Amino acid sequence: MTPRMRTFLLVGAMLGVALEGGPARSQVMNYGELQELFGEPITTSATGSPQKVADAPVNMEIITADEIRQSGADNIPDILRGVAGVDVRRYGAASADVAIRGYNAANSPRVLVLLNGRQIYVDYHSYTAWATLPVQLEEIRQIEVIKGPNTALFGFNAIAGVINIVTFDPIFDRVNVMTARGGTQANQQLSAVLTAKLNDHAGVRLSASEHGSKEFSSSNLAPSYGSFPRHAYNRSAYAHGRVALSSGLDLTAEVDVTEAKQLEMTVGGFPGWTSYASNREKIGIGGDSPMGYLNLNAYRNSVDFQYAPGENCTTCTGILNSLYVVQASDLLKPGVNHTVRLGLEYRNNRGGGSAFQGEGFGFSVYAANAMWNWQVTPAFALTNSVRIDHMIFDYHGPVDPSVAYTAAQYNSKPITEPSFNSAAVYKPTMLDTFRFSVARGVQAPDFYALFPEPVQNNFNVLVNSYQGTPNLKPTVSMNYEVDYERGLPNLDSTGQLALFYQTSQHVLAPPGDSGVTDAATNGPPGNGYAGNIGNSASIGGEVSVKGSNTEGWRWKAAYALAVIKDHYSVNRAPGAPDSSVDSQHGTPTNTIIFGLGRSWQDFEFDFLGRWQSRYDDIGVSYDGASLSRYKINNYFTLDGRVGYKLNDTLTLAVSGRQLNQQRITQTSGPPVERRVLGTVVARF
Repeated sequence: MTPRMRTFLLVGAMLGVALEGGPARSQVMNYGELQELFGEPITTSATGSPQKVADAPVNMEIITADEIRQSGADNIPDILRGVAGVDVRRYGAASADVAIRGYNAANSPRVLVLLNGRQIYVDYHSYTAWATLPVQLEEIRQIEVIKGPNTALFGFNAIAGVINIVTFDPIFDRVNVMTARGGTQANQQLSAVLTAKLNDHAGVRLSASEHGSKEFSSSNLAPSYGSFPRHAYNRSAYAHGRVALSSGLDLTAEVDVTEAKQLEMTVGGFPGWTSYASNREKIGIGGDSPMGYLNLNAYRNSVDFQYAPGENCTTCTGILNSLYVVQASDLLKPGVNHTVRLGLEYRNNRGGGSAFQGEGFGFSVYAANAMWNWQVTPAFALTNSVRIDHMIFDYHGPVDPSVAYTAAQYNSKPITEPSFNSAAVYKPTMLDTFRFSVARGVQAPDFYALFPEPVQNNFNVLVNSYQGTPNLKPTVSMNYEVDYERGLPNLDSTGQLALFYQTSQHVLAPPGDSGVTDAATNGPPGNGYAGNIGNSASIGGEVSVKGSNTEGWRWKAAYALAVIKDHYSVNRAPGAPDSSVDSQHGTPTNTIIFGLGRSWQDFEFDFLGRWQSRYDDIGVSYDGASLSRYKINNYFTLDGRVGYKLNDTLTLAVSGRQLNQQRITQTSGPPVERRVLGTVVARF
């Protein structure tokens, strides 16, 4: 038994003992009851209070549990492909990068991913390794996709948007399900979700899965992929418990362990065979007080990451990353029409491993935030939030003499940055909602950008080594947006329109892609440094119609536009090496999505089509000797699912991704292949 599995079982046992409390009143919000009351999904993530999506001060789209099932997908990135404004790129059967409103690239760092409010992305490069998410699709109540900068409302690094995954509550929701999937690409998956309600005020949910598949076909591949294994896998176990004590306090605890191996396109466009071993723990307590609803959360994320340029680890690069977070908040209502949330946060982020020179390094962040929601009139509401982050660096160990900076410089300059979100929501009629918002988001530099790495680099063909830069500025994004939602009762539909203008200043580029070399820093030759490469601006929006009727039909249609203009110091000179940071050419301008489905007796039929215009991707050249620009033509994908409910327990389904074409080139990586899956679901 692995140490991580022992940790999981130990914490799970402790959780079960803690949940054996006596009867009590619960402070936990019942999403199901509120959804039935309002006739639509409810969110609390933006302001802390229950709201309909139309009333929230952010542009949010909710993907429900029914929509997750009807998609036929077996992973979250494939589900997100049905959201206008979300760009999903696959580099294999397991690896994917997700961006909101452009700026996608390998290891995209601009989207904050949360699971029940706790951070899931990995901090050493601030991206999400989707295969390491411990949650099973069958235990997800809803996925909230929030577009635009939302650092002040949602926390650290939410510069382009937030994806918040909300699971079913172990007190109110009884979820017991076993799922088996199999299909093309040697796809095999088993998962189980079990809920134990100890009484009306205590419960625990356990889930586990194992998933394996073939990453890509061996035909027509560049020689640089010849040494990689072709089978990826991931396995996970997750426990989530809640108890409402007689004193009025609510306790929550979560623990998970995951392991994953896959082909991954790393930052800079270089493929690698990566492995992850992670474990996360969270505990929280909340309750009413004379000062409002007080809440305290603490969690730890730990990941052991290994990267190899081939199948074996003779030249592996290793990273150890541990994140500790403590959050305190107070939600109070000083008046009937006022809601105020005050918060403090401490983050300690530590790193190590063979990927870096230091014996120990990291940073601490001290943050304070405040939110005020004022229902000025029944038809008009204002929400203002502000957050200040103070980031302090901590580096221990030697720095190679070839590096242009000293150890003292890597400890020198703290970063202090404010962020804010302001929105006005106006509902002139029962059918119409207008939202006017402005936001400032902040993306802080990560480990790769800040700290020195080994002098010898086995992966980057452009420089001998990656090196961090201690005097970097954070990327700052400003977003100006107008949203409009209109109920269309004659069509059983809702129409939505969003228009935005966004600027990004001091855009961060990783070592090897910034154009900053030893010549620019007056250091010895051979090193590539992280840098701020300039500014960028984007304009665009989304328009959509979505509905369903009593005959079982459901439909959606959406169009997204994103036009980006870069003012970077890279990708400008004729004949200069390409950089992976090329938002202007690396974003599809136009995207069209349409979906149609129906539930009829015991059958479900659903199809989703997505077309997107051409764009460029940067990756290693065919011969593996340099970076190259890949022209990705516009392409169309058609996904579908047919499900049949045998009885109250068993459901059978067949689903397919990319049914219209066997192979489609979506990135500089291997072509994405058609997948067909058969699924058996047992609910009890």
